[in-house]
Amino acid sequence: MKDYFGYADKTVVVTGAASGMGRALTEMLVDLGADVYALDRVTAPVDGVTKAIVVDLGSKESIDEAFTAIPLSIDAFFGVAGISGVHNSFLETLTVNFIANKYMTDAYLAHRVTTHGSVSFVTSNGGLRWETPDVRDELVPFVRGGDWDDEVRIAQEYEKPFGEIPGSLGYILSKRLLNLWVAEQVTPLAERSGIRINAVLPAMTVSGMLPEFAEMKGGQAAVEAEVGPGGRLAESIEMAKVLAFLGSDLASYVSGAHISVDYGMNALQIAGLQPDRLTWTLRGVMSRQAA
Repeated sequence: MKDYFGYADKTVVVTGAASGMGRALTEMLVDLGADVYALDRVTAPVDGVTKAIVVDLGSKESIDEAFTAIPLSIDAFFGVAGISGVHNSFLETLTVNFIANKYMTDAYLAHRVTTHGSVSFVTSNGGLRWETPDVRDELVPFVRGGDWDDEVRIAQEYEKPFGEIPGSLGYILSKRLLNLWVAEQVTPLAERSGIRINAVLPAMTVSGMLPEFAEMKGGQAAVEAEVGPGGRLAESIEMAKVLAFLGSDLASYVSGAHISVDYGMNALQIAGLQPDRLTWTLRGVMSRQAA
């Protein structure tokens, strides 16, 4: 049988590999014959990985140390790890969900991912409308920022006028930022060595973060009320399948894609068949709350 995915003996890196969709993806990649470097805050409990690496994505030093244990040549990178922000500060949430991914791309992936390799990030359906003019204007200073310290400074200056921004709102901003970042990196990475970059935008998914999202929304009933036409919440493996496709040879001409894995919920909003509640800017929300 022909290996259409093309992962056999390829070097693959997965963040968030210890649980949820990251673990589901790691297990798939191992089955497909990849040499998987599994990164997470704890040792990823997946048999067959080449190396499990403990890393704190909130720390530049920890990321740098982790990459000393990763080969200089990477065929596919999957940035799955993230936090909800429910029990984290605004800065902590932006750091793990956006700054760390931008830093890894700039400092390592742009130079280590092989010719025609791939980079895939998990963002969120909560980060939709990143491309609308008002929202994009809010995001540009972050995505055009410089190194790690510069990004931290931008985040601190953004929050300062409001005193404190809830981490849960930081979650939405961070996912919008990552969506725009993916779009802005299409040309630079293609020009470097034909590297593809894409994003998967999950709807509410059964994972370790689900209880925190339920807390954010006011309870499990509120979560289940948002299942949409699929009639149920998504499973982690369903996100892993799409990620495995994007990083594979099957997606060799796919770059800059933002795939909402939501059973059509975003499509219904775009078509005007469901209300669109995501057109707001974070600055506008915080300003109204302060008024």
